[in-house]
Amino acid sequence: MRSRLAPSRTLTAALLVLAIALLAGIAAWPVYRGPEAWLAVGAAAAAAFAITWAGRRWRWGALTAVALLLGFVALLVPAAVPSALDGAPAGLLRGLGDGLAAVALGWKQILTLTLPLGSYQAVLVPLFTTVYAAAAAATWLAVRGDAASPWAALPAAAVVAFGTVFGPVELSDPLALGPLTVAAPRELAIWAAAAILITGWIAWTSGAARRAALRLGRGPGARLRGITRGATGAAIVVAALAAGAILAPAATSTPRTVPRDRIDPVVVVREQTSPLAGYRVLKRDAAYDAPLFTVTGDGPLPGRMRLAVMDQTSGVDFTVAAGNGTFTRFPSGDPVTDPALVRVAIESGYSGIWVPLTAELGAPPEFAGPRAADLADGFYVDRDTGAGIAVPTAAGLRAGDAYRAELSAAPDARLDAAPAHAHPDLDLAELPQLERWLAAQRLPATGEGLAEAIDRLRARGYLSHALSDQGDRAWLDALAAAYGTRFVASPGGHSLARIEELFEQLNDQAEAAGTAGDDAALVAGIGDDEQFAAAAVLLARALGFDARIVLGVRLGGDGVPGVPACESSCTGANVAAWIEARGADGVWAPLDVTPQVAVPPTALESGERLPEHATVPEERDAPENDPEFGSGSGNTAPAQATPADTAAGLLPALRWIGLAAAALLLLAALALFIPAVKALRTRRRRRADSAEVRALGAWEELLDAHADAGTPAVRAARVSGGRTQLSRRDLGAAIPGGSAIAAAVDRAVFAGESVDAAEADRLWSAVTDELSGLRAGRSLLARLRARFSLASFGVRGFGRERSDHGE
Repeated sequence: MRSRLAPSRTLTAALLVLAIALLAGIAAWPVYRGPEAWLAVGAAAAAAFAITWAGRRWRWGALTAVALLLGFVALLVPAAVPSALDGAPAGLLRGLGDGLAAVALGWKQILTLTLPLGSYQAVLVPLFTTVYAAAAAATWLAVRGDAASPWAALPAAAVVAFGTVFGPVELSDPLALGPLTVAAPRELAIWAAAAILITGWIAWTSGAARRAALRLGRGPGARLRGITRGATGAAIVVAALAAGAILAPAATSTPRTVPRDRIDPVVVVREQTSPLAGYRVLKRDAAYDAPLFTVTGDGPLPGRMRLAVMDQTSGVDFTVAAGNGTFTRFPSGDPVTDPALVRVAIESGYSGIWVPLTAELGAPPEFAGPRAADLADGFYVDRDTGAGIAVPTAAGLRAGDAYRAELSAAPDARLDAAPAHAHPDLDLAELPQLERWLAAQRLPATGEGLAEAIDRLRARGYLSHALSDQGDRAWLDALAAAYGTRFVASPGGHSLARIEELFEQLNDQAEAAGTAGDDAALVAGIGDDEQFAAAAVLLARALGFDARIVLGVRLGGDGVPGVPACESSCTGANVAAWIEARGADGVWAPLDVTPQVAVPPTALESGERLPEHATVPEERDAPENDPEFGSGSGNTAPAQATPADTAAGLLPALRWIGLAAAALLLLAALALFIPAVKALRTRRRRRADSAEVRALGAWEELLDAHADAGTPAVRAARVSGGRTQLSRRDLGAAIPGGSAIAAAVDRAVFAGESVDAAEADRLWSAVTDELSGLRAGRSLLARLRARFSLASFGVRGFGRERSDHGE
């Protein structure tokens, strides 16, 4: 059965939904800033309008709600989770699970991400859901053409509120109009447009009702209804303007933070040992030539790729500072200098949470490989340092993982001449040997002074990666072939005591050489990037500069003597450490710290015993003993993966299968709810204790079935608000075969003798036969529509016209 809809009403409803969609897209633009947001808004508005209008026209009743739900699920992935379209069927299933979960939890993700969001993961789902619900509600109210129609424009306030509440903290710049300054002009303009839309719609629909009343004759209460509608419109306008002027600034005046329910990246980072402590492991034979990752691109590659950035020290190790909110998701980035599209493939020699990146990242990495979705979901960035981690599990990256990212290929920044602080950024009293050496250099506290101090430190040092030359010699053989390097023992670790030992070697050598000693005579500090990076950071802080240690690789060129740059693949031989220093201009500039490899120290002849220092026991780095990784020696290997790690990889798949099953069960529960309630109602009536009540129940069952089936007289009498008052006899006459049943019920109710159980059973049998005939003569769609109809509960069917409107 079709319900005639006036073309003018359809057109106005379509224009209203179009206006709501435009307001939604404009209001949400600062949140997403991507074309995918407009696609989500357009798809949601068009689908909701089409389904709701069709349900109204073809009188689907409660099935319209079911159709809206199914349409929402069908469009969720292509419109709101477009990244899932690139995956296999398993990826689509995962995307559907993410989308359904984001309906309830997406707001939480939006509030904890840095804007703009783009189409990152499932962040479009809250916008899609809001517009879908608003468009459906607006259409349903607009096409009714009754007293509820003026409320159809109210969803416009909801979509604008979405952009206001989830928008950026910073409001739009004030607009000066002569002597008048308008604060937050963009936000006020959007809310004003919403107020105009709502007011105009109310005025138009109210005028239409008034014009119809004039044609039919002014009925009772017309003036009161006009006053009520006018007051309602005024109240809505006032509320919309108040929301624009007050709610928007209030909602964005304070940064928003919400705890996550996923793996906490800060906890994972805190559980890591110092990346610098594992530096020497990469110089052992097993890792020295082992491929860690490959870096390729279509154009120039960045000069450096960073892994970990360490900016705090405990006195024993330099570690990554990880506090609440340090590592956050990275939905979108800013334009980078000299952008380059770089592809990185993780090889067998690499494992860990640190993602090779540059300091500037233009957009979220596009991960590939079997764990692409998990890696994208577990990617976080420290926006202060630029370091990135991938924690689909606490183990991080592994062989087979890959990604491409837009990175900066700009040359290294230059260090500012002025320091960041007027005084040293550390207590020199705790480092007397460093203070003594720095004072002897007589260098100014400037950028050039710091660069010269580090150059002298490197020139007077000598590269050594081990305490013994027995066993792991690949690094020594490579340096000996290229530079003639010979072995000199060097303890591991980079504690303050170890750095003080380094500066003590330099001070003692300088004192022994005297003022006449040349540069070669001053070579005495033995170590590698681990010790010299820590020493350079302390020097920078002593001169008033901010400084931190970076572990990474160099790409292209020759690298530095002792640590070559990557060629086709990066191996342990290519991993280096350097520092980044920041002056008064706030720009971080990299400074190399690797000591020289050509001039051996003159004070350490072959066979000479090393100075004994009780704080650095030689057993730490003995090759025959492997203490726990991260103990501070820097010469130990990480723990091997266990079978439990492999089993844990199945947990994400099982989790998403469970979520998909739960979503299907939820949809089934929603679809079966109305039929289940009707079945319980029939059972209660049929099993009533009193025979008279059972007889009345049979009559009520007959009326409810005809009301759900759409029998006009019964629906008019049963539906809430129906004005038709008919007797049981009249209703029975309007129902095929109902006259005899109505007469039997009248006798059961009004006769002097009470009805017995047998007669009640006969009434139920007659009703059952009548209902079987009613269903047998209807199509499958009509039977389904009747099964889901709410007319028997006194609720007018979803999207149906009132019978007294002549439609």
